[in-house]
Parts: sequence; C-alpha cells; structure tokens
Amino acid sequence: MVLAFKVFEVIEPRDLGILASKLRDVAIIEEAEIDGRTVETGIAVTELQLEENKLRGVFEESFVATFRYRDEYFKVPISVETPFEFYVRGDRVFLILEAKKQRANRLAGFVGEIVSARKGSVVEAELSHETLKAMYESNPEGTKVIFFDNVRLPGIEKLSLYGEQLANTELYQKYLQLGTIWYIVYETEEGIVIGVTRNCVVTVFSRVDPETALEIIRERIIPKTLPLLGREEE
Repeated sequence: MVLAFKVFEVIEPRDLGILASKLRDVAIIEEAEIDGRTVETGIAVTELQLEENKLRGVFEESFVATFRYRDEYFKVPISVETPFEFYVRGDRVFLILEAKKQRANRLAGFVGEIVSARKGSVVEAELSHETLKAMYESNPEGTKVIFFDNVRLPGIEKLSLYGEQLANTELYQKYLQLGTIWYIVYETEEGIVIGVTRNCVVTVFSRVDPETALEIIRERIIPKTLPLLGREEE
C-alpha cells in the first residue's frame, strides 16, 4: 500500500504546548439530512497526544457524497481520517500530514487559521534542486526516476529519466543544463523505495507501516529542508 505525505513548516507558534491548546477540542460541525436522518458534517481534531518533541492527532472530516447506481443516485455520509504530526527539530517545527497533496494543502491552511492570526503561519517545506541532485549522485544505482522542471525548451514543461536512462551520464548532464530536478524516486539503504519532490511531497512505495515512513521523513527528509531565510537564494 502506497503511503502519501506532505511536509510543512510552522512559522508560529513554535511551542507544542500552545499548538496543543489551540487544536484541542477543535470541531466545526454542521448538520445535514439524508432520507430523514440527521448526520453531522464538518471537521474535528481527535486523538491529540503531546509527546516530548511531537504533537500527534487526527483530522476527522465528515461530508455527504453522492453515488450513482444505474439510474439512481444515493447520498451517503462519509468520514475520512488524516493523521498528522507536529515535529520539533532544533528551533524549527514541522507539520507532517499523511495525505495526498490537495488534501494536505487544504488541511495545512486550516491549521494555519486555527493556530495563528498571522497569514502564512504554515508554509510548505522545501528541498533545493542541489539537495535532490546530491541525493541522486550519491547513489545513482538506487535511483529509479528523475523529473526535471523549469525546462528551457519551447513547449516542454518537464523532462524525465527512467530506469536504464539514469546510467546515461551524458543525458543526465544535458538535462541538468536544461532544467532543475523536481522529483526523484530512489531506494534507501534499507531497501525502501520513496519519491520526494522539492516541495516535500513524500510517497512511500514500499510496504511499510506509517511509523516507519514517518521516521524516514524525520531523519532523511526534514534535515535536508531549506531554512526559511535561505529560500530566496535558491
């Protein structure tokens, strides 16, 4: 089962106790009626747990979905859970959401509105082109895929290298001159295959449990992210 995550950085507040107090008991609930039955929709924070350098919890989103069966349409209440973790590393605080990009972005925006009056209090974590380049060049045999963006060719937005193409040093150097590395898929020393983009969308393709995936993100991805003050230089 593929696991998807996205990593953000919290500008303020950077105290887990304050974050916990702001998120505890958060529930924005409305009521909807389905076939004479009243159901609750909205979003709530559940299972909030404060640890030494982590704050973990779950976003529970409930909504009404419409499904078609032949010529009939049915409305069904659905709940979706998204685990999250605030992780402290040094003087920085990161938010890791176990969700695909679109939902992760939406929930990160929701977190920013709840925890701070400052606009942009939660921002995307970022890796540099140079970091992804170094990740590939340190272990080219373990890299499966490379995507390049910002391509300086008319009508071409992205270039990619797969499989045996990755061993073609000349082609790789040519692509480096034409664009910047946006996404790589590589295998860790433990044999776990992951994909990572410059804006810290992390996909774990190997069959591992979420805690193992989180540990990879904490130890292999987050330490390589750009500090907030250094991003304009890239």
